[in-house]
Amino acid sequence: MRVLYEGSIFEMLRCGGVARYFVELINRLPAQTTPIMLGPEEPASGITHPHFQYETVATRPPLKFLRKLWHPAQHGRINQRMRAQQADLVHWTYYQGLCRRPIQRSAVPTVITVYDFIHEAFPDTDPTGKSLTMKARAIDVADHICCISQTTYDELCERFPAAADRASITSLGSGLANVNAAPLPEELRGRPFVLFVGRRGGYKNFDLLWRAWNKMKQATPDLNLVLVGPRMKPREQAALGWSNEDPRTQLYVAADDSLLKTLYQHCNAFVFPSKMEGFGLPVLEAMINGCLVFASSCAALREVAGSAGYFFDPENVDELAELLIAAGNNTITDRDSKIAAGHCRADYFSWENTAAQTIKVYEDLLNRNCVRHAA
Repeated sequence: MRVLYEGSIFEMLRCGGVARYFVELINRLPAQTTPIMLGPEEPASGITHPHFQYETVATRPPLKFLRKLWHPAQHGRINQRMRAQQADLVHWTYYQGLCRRPIQRSAVPTVITVYDFIHEAFPDTDPTGKSLTMKARAIDVADHICCISQTTYDELCERFPAAADRASITSLGSGLANVNAAPLPEELRGRPFVLFVGRRGGYKNFDLLWRAWNKMKQATPDLNLVLVGPRMKPREQAALGWSNEDPRTQLYVAADDSLLKTLYQHCNAFVFPSKMEGFGLPVLEAMINGCLVFASSCAALREVAGSAGYFFDPENVDELAELLIAAGNNTITDRDSKIAAGHCRADYFSWENTAAQTIKVYEDLLNRNCVRHAA
């Protein structure tokens, strides 16, 4: 089986997130499979499948101001390159292709993955509507749609009922189980802390955590707040009242997996206040590493954490503040049972399961295609 991955996600994201999903999936394909990726100039890192082939596409114009002309000019060339791979099926890594090329039907089965419906739920994240149009086209074109959670599948069926019989669930996993933890940074040793991981703006709802932190921090003077995520720009610092000199707050920018693992392992609790997710990978990472989880009550996070999570209303500052106080004072009586439940939940959400579910999608599509051609 020759599977062609249209690698546009690696044009947007070099590692982590969706990029990691495809790296982990490809590495677990059967040995008799030939995975091929059509991708940008820098090859995707971390792919170790013995038969993996990487085909480079020129995605950057010689001069930046030529981009609007360069991308359309490349579309025909990329289509030719795709046909030349003689793949049995194509799995697109995002809702559009390299050089912003619209997804197109081809002579072989087409697979897409739908991650979430954030743009639909929060229109301000897509003010031009381009992302909504792009996703709708991808869903219409695809022979099969992989959804990364039951929550995403249910929403797909609600928003695109005609696509329901072309969709299935291929839940995500986490690779942090096999990562060696780095030493805990010196500045955190002997200091209890709660942890937040990810982007902070918009629906990610970090503002709720920040307000809850400021409301309760005097009640637990020994507790610290640790963030992992993008650098904080001056405008964000001013809006939050964030001070780099505050000894009780710490931001780690571009933390690697080994540092992230040790932060999960040593924190009093991991806090994820997002208003909506397609899956919520940090929750799974936290559970794998024996971390207590405080998560918002949105559907995807309830799905992933199950009985292992403590859930709070993503609009309720007081509710989260009470959980933070309990974490800081070590007054959570069922902590051990919650952590044990988290390990059980994490056992199901593995990359091996992701690969097995996706391989079944591929095989079913190819078998159906063979029957259609035989007829």
